Amino acid sequence: MFYFFYDFALYLGVFVANLVFIAVYVVVLLLNHRGRYSVARNVLLGNACSQVFVVSYFISAGAGVHLFYFTLASILVFLFQSLHVLKYIAIMAMFGTLYIIVHFLFSQSFVAEPVPSPWVDIMYAGSVSGALTLLGVFLYLFRKQIDQAEDELTLNNQYLETLSNTDPLTGLANRRVLDDTLAQEWARLVRQPGAMSVIMCDVDHFKLFNDRYGHDSGDHCLQQIATALKGVLSRPSDLLARYGGEEFALVLPGTDEAGGRYLGEKLREAVERLNIPHAKSNTAACVTVSVGVSGLDHVSPDVSQHGVDRLLKCADQALYQAKANGRNQVVFLPYPSAYTRAGQ
Repeated sequence: MFYFFYDFALYLGVFVANLVFIAVYVVVLLLNHRGRYSVARNVLLGNACSQVFVVSYFISAGAGVHLFYFTLASILVFLFQSLHVLKYIAIMAMFGTLYIIVHFLFSQSFVAEPVPSPWVDIMYAGSVSGALTLLGVFLYLFRKQIDQAEDELTLNNQYLETLSNTDPLTGLANRRVLDDTLAQEWARLVRQPGAMSVIMCDVDHFKLFNDRYGHDSGDHCLQQIATALKGVLSRPSDLLARYGGEEFALVLPGTDEAGGRYLGEKLREAVERLNIPHAKSNTAACVTVSVGVSGLDHVSPDVSQHGVDRLLKCADQALYQAKANGRNQVVFLPYPSAYTRAGQ
């Protein structure tokens, strides 16, 4: 606007040059719209560098237009996501060279259409403000881009962690989480003596159920049982996991023998109340579970970490005994007291 109102004839050259550069920017938008991103960014960079150089040639370095070379340097990370280091250095060197040429060569006495004082000083202040503003905008966008990438990475990591810790069929914790929880609770018992119970549940005659009703019905049956078992638990510290196949396992911190027996019976009743038909079962007319419970009241400070495996095995033996006794029942086997005293 300054060129038009101050002396349009004098500044016709720089005015026309700016119109040409603006037209090229429009071409850049069209190229970007058509998906030719590589060509668009190369044209954008070349056009901006040329505009700063040509405008400075017409009105002198005193207007501060060449300060925008610093702004252009700051947007390289946006224009080129995977720029090779040598190319990056070359482009930065080009910016530095162009800045030095304009700053020291295009003086008021050299250029074609110098801007008189105080307008040149006003233009310089405007160039400083414009360059800093654009630089601030680009840095803000870059920061926002980084924050967005970090948020997406966090969500992806949480999703992957959930996948790695969750049984896909039932939505329960998987064997990996069960093993980690058992190890953590065992270590806690060594530091702070207390009670802990482990429960193993197995669906009675589940293979016959699959043979009679199909695997899809079998999967749905397991999902219903998982929901019923989960509904029995009331403490956040209790863990229910799918142990494998038709087996489920529970870790109950701070639960003694009486509590383990009580909860085992509640689990058995919850599954029986589902009343899922099972025509092939010789135990009941519906799907049932056998439950094995084991637990201990204290752990010796020098007890071995292998005690976790023994506790789980003891619950598994109780489950086997429940099945041998006729299924659809709860059997408790205490953790061998010799192990808690001998540190095994």
